[in-house]
Amino acid sequence: MPKINDSVTDCSHYRLRCVHCGADYPANPFRLQCDQPHAPSLLRTVYRTQQLTIRPHLPGIFRFLDWLPADHFLAGGGKPITYQSTHLARRLGLEQLYISFNGYWPERAANLLTGSFKELEAPSVLARVPEHHRRTLVVASAGNTGRAFAHICSSLARSLYLVIPEKNLDAIWSTSKFYPGVRLIVVSDGGDYADAIALAQQIGQLDGFFPEGGAANVARRDGMGLTVLDAVTTLGQIPAHYFQAVGSGTGGISAWEANQRLLQDGRFGNQTMQLHLAQNSPFSPMVDAWKRGSRTLVARREGVTKAQINQVSAKVLTNRSPAYAIAGGVYDALTQTGGQMYAVTNSAAVRARRLFKELEGIDISPSAGIATAALLQAAEANALKKTDCILLNITSGGTERIRQDYALHYLAPRMAFSPQEIRSGSALRHIEQQLLSV
Repeated sequence: MPKINDSVTDCSHYRLRCVHCGADYPANPFRLQCDQPHAPSLLRTVYRTQQLTIRPHLPGIFRFLDWLPADHFLAGGGKPITYQSTHLARRLGLEQLYISFNGYWPERAANLLTGSFKELEAPSVLARVPEHHRRTLVVASAGNTGRAFAHICSSLARSLYLVIPEKNLDAIWSTSKFYPGVRLIVVSDGGDYADAIALAQQIGQLDGFFPEGGAANVARRDGMGLTVLDAVTTLGQIPAHYFQAVGSGTGGISAWEANQRLLQDGRFGNQTMQLHLAQNSPFSPMVDAWKRGSRTLVARREGVTKAQINQVSAKVLTNRSPAYAIAGGVYDALTQTGGQMYAVTNSAAVRARRLFKELEGIDISPSAGIATAALLQAAEANALKKTDCILLNITSGGTERIRQDYALHYLAPRMAFSPQEIRSGSALRHIEQQLLSV
């Protein structure tokens, strides 16, 4: 099992490496891409310590600090929990089904108060930034990521500009009051996640701001990869199969990267996890490309895409520009792991959510229902052996319990802009005028 040590390292414990060309860069909290002239590629963290050391007296996710690109740790926060399923496993005829539960379930000591594994990536990203850095972080979100960043930034009294689609406004809540420096901007008039990303990118280029970076931010990926680290260090072995729902694909990439580090560690076996990644039909661009054997996403008219997005129940999975084709992205992760992708209907997800709550005893989100439905598909198709070690990532759950135990606070938007205003640049000009008047 991992060694235990309570000392804190600094950011010299990692470097950045381009997946495409292998170029190495020193630790830098703001570097998001390689400088070399080649096709788009992710950077990846390379840690000085190949064997994972657990630090049990550090809070939350920072027990895994050696494999996080952070130069300090943050107080408070929760972590994933891993447990063996009994009732769902019996229903599916599986002997080694394990659940990575990321949410609120006090009976199992699950204390992510935003109900989502995005609460793993937010502190990892924030701890990568120097403590006295003065520029303001800019984040685009379809819901869960924004809720996590708004909650964590408020607890730390850090400024944040958050951009989300107006139709996802009810996703931005907290169990405590929001810090005044956390500002919410919504995309109105039917705008979606892609429009929010576009506006966030514009704001992130202004003086005094910096972009979070999405899938390109190694801290985001390594934070989400903690679901696998927690599971493997709990079980003492690497699972054979890993199930998760994906929107940007970042969670699937994170699981793959964590698996690679654990193989280098050498103490948990030589298993490469087969990735089983799912999307909510009819909006399933990565599934469609993967089934075609293509690295390129299928091009669709914007009107068709938005109509599909409006039909799905798991709104947080509706990223029109996922990290699929990029070097080190979802396509490579699936190829290297012999992975599978699943398109899951709303009705199948509802059935899976009801089954999980009935058998496991806790509510799960629509996106977690998509992942559970994919597991049901695989089990019903006899694609899994009953003795296989399987990890199901419940990326968000327990929000019904949160509402029972806490009074929720909702973040009111400061500004709203249409997709047309974003494309024309008038939204950015308005924001610049607001900043000058402060």
